[in-house]
Amino acid sequence: MSSKAEITGLDDHIRPDDMFGRVLLSLANVLAVFGGLVLLTIVSINFVSIIGRVLFSSPLLGDFELVEMGCAVAISSFLPLCHMSNGNVIVDFLTANLGDRAISALDAISSLAFAGVAGFFTWRMLYGAQDMYNYQEETMLLQFPVWIPFLPVVFSFFLLFVCCLYTFVMKAAFSIRRT
Repeated sequence: MSSKAEITGLDDHIRPDDMFGRVLLSLANVLAVFGGLVLLTIVSINFVSIIGRVLFSSPLLGDFELVEMGCAVAISSFLPLCHMSNGNVIVDFLTANLGDRAISALDAISSLAFAGVAGFFTWRMLYGAQDMYNYQEETMLLQFPVWIPFLPVVFSFFLLFVCCLYTFVMKAAFSIRRT
């Protein structure tokens, strides 16, 4: 196995004795499965609504509201696992000829920057959920409380924040270890 393969994704390379990394990866996997189930629910809602529209000229009431909220929950649920498995899009034509240590250092810096973004989103989404709860904001047609879908999104961004900090530490340690 080449050394570049060692730093590509943490999911296969978390040491067995790294309990925190294993728990973090397990949480990211569970959250991604939850996001997949939400996505399947969204597809089912769309299917039923389209069948109702075609056969009975009566789509589901508020289907677009459910799809809108479900998409936000599903997409945010995939982010921690994507980061842990190094699945984010990387443009590496400038760094392709750099050594493993330099690439790992750049990856560590990008993980730290991403942690800042995820931390900021967590903070602001938490305030957004609080405002939606305090003002009893509801969707127009279904009268569904808007703050409820905020909760899994806040959790997803918080887990992403922790995953980013973890990958920062692991990749920074890797770049320091390499000679």
